[in-house]
Formats: sequence, C-alpha cells, structure tokens
Amino acid sequence: MKIAIATEDNNSSSRISSQGARALFFLIFDADGDLSEILENTYASNATHVGPDVANMLINLHVTKVIAGRFGPKFKEALENNHVECIEQTGFAAQVAKELFN
Repeated sequence: MKIAIATEDNNSSSRISSQGARALFFLIFDADGDLSEILENTYASNATHVGPDVANMLINLHVTKVIAGRFGPKFKEALENNHVECIEQTGFAAQVAKELFN
C-alpha cells in the first residue's frame, strides 16, 4: 500500500492541501507508514488537464490511496477509475498518515 498526501509544503509537518490536484507537493508514504518520497507537483500551475495528469502521475507510482482536502471531479474520476481510493481529510500530513497506519 502506498498513500499520497496532497500538501502545500515539502515536509511531513505540512498541512494537507485543500486543492487536491493543484497541491504543490505530494508526500508518498509506504506500507510501513514511513515517508518514502516527496514529489513536487509539476502540473499544479497548468491551465488544463491537471486532474487527469496528476492522477496518472500517482497511478504510475502505484499509489493506492490519495488524501486531500478536496477532490475535483476529473481528478477523483481518474483515480477511482484506476481503483485508487480518494479520502477527503484535513489536518497535518504526518498525523493523518500515522492514524491511517495504526
């Protein structure tokens, strides 16, 4: 299991982003609940296709769950069509990850 958490900063103490596909970063947590990767969202400022492009990036990393404050319809549809669970959550990335893995 890999979990991606949308954030505005590139560290685990960051708040979860309310912007979903337009989050500046995605923190990737592995099956043990450890932060394994920090991805800068290079699609965040694109004018179009942001949701599907970000979804494909996360799908290619074999992410099974994505956590964000809010999911746009295209982002959510692209993820769910590939069996990726979408969880709307607020709070801090490390705290939410810890709760999911405990």
